[in-house]
Amino acid sequence: MLKKKIKSPCQLICIYDTDNVCVGCYRTTEEIAKWDTYSDEMKLKVLENTARRRSEKGGGDYYGLG
Repeated sequence: MLKKKIKSPCQLICIYDTDNVCVGCYRTTEEIAKWDTYSDEMKLKVLENTARRRSEKGGGDYYGLG
């Protein structure tokens, strides 16, 4: 059975706030740069972090959607 690939949360917005967090996907610049090298476990941790950041910053993406 094939494992399902964990997709990048990239929204192709790539604008960063003053904390160096992308306003589209809520990943840090380091998380973005290292995404392809992360294990599935680490990718899931990053996705948890992005959900937390999204909630802390008021939710939605840069355009107020999602």
